[in-house]
Amino acid sequence: TDALTAPRVPPGRYQIRLTAGGRTLMQPFTVVRDPRVPATDDDLREQYTWARRAHDLLNRVHDAVVMLRDLRAQAEAWAARLDASSIKDPAGALAWTLSAIEDELIQVRSEDPRMFPAKLNTRLATVVTLIEYSDAPPTQALRELHENLALRTEMELAKLDRCVATDVPAFNALCRDAGVAAIVPKPPRRV
Repeated sequence: TDALTAPRVPPGRYQIRLTAGGRTLMQPFTVVRDPRVPATDDDLREQYTWARRAHDLLNRVHDAVVMLRDLRAQAEAWAARLDASSIKDPAGALAWTLSAIEDELIQVRSEDPRMFPAKLNTRLATVVTLIEYSDAPPTQALRELHENLALRTEMELAKLDRCVATDVPAFNALCRDAGVAAIVPKPPRRV
């Protein structure tokens, strides 16, 4: 599964909806299990549940990276434009905090995978792939790997949430005191 697609749905009845130009078209359809596959419908539903969890978490990681990069760019832009250490130093500290979180979520130095190992996003993408390329529920080992990665990912996302809730408003207060515009976290873009 690549990051732009969702996991395969299990057998069942579904409905697709297309909205364009103010019109909505809907069409029901049924997904049936390949009779050559020994897995049961319940097995495939369980597989989907685990794949969906990993995929959703991976999307959250990518959304977080987009947001933190934007915040960091805004802070660095103010630091570059202003000579006042009252903005420059806190902007550098905020950028450092955001970079430290990013460095756990995604590998930014990809020259050599032996020297710069995969980070959480790549590991989660691998879990999605391993779950998807089987016609069975994930193994216990794969479930444990997913849970471990999910825990580590949630810790990093919580750090980002704390930064956005405390560090960004503190920096914005300094910006207001200096008479410059605040930095604003942008919501994730949904297609």
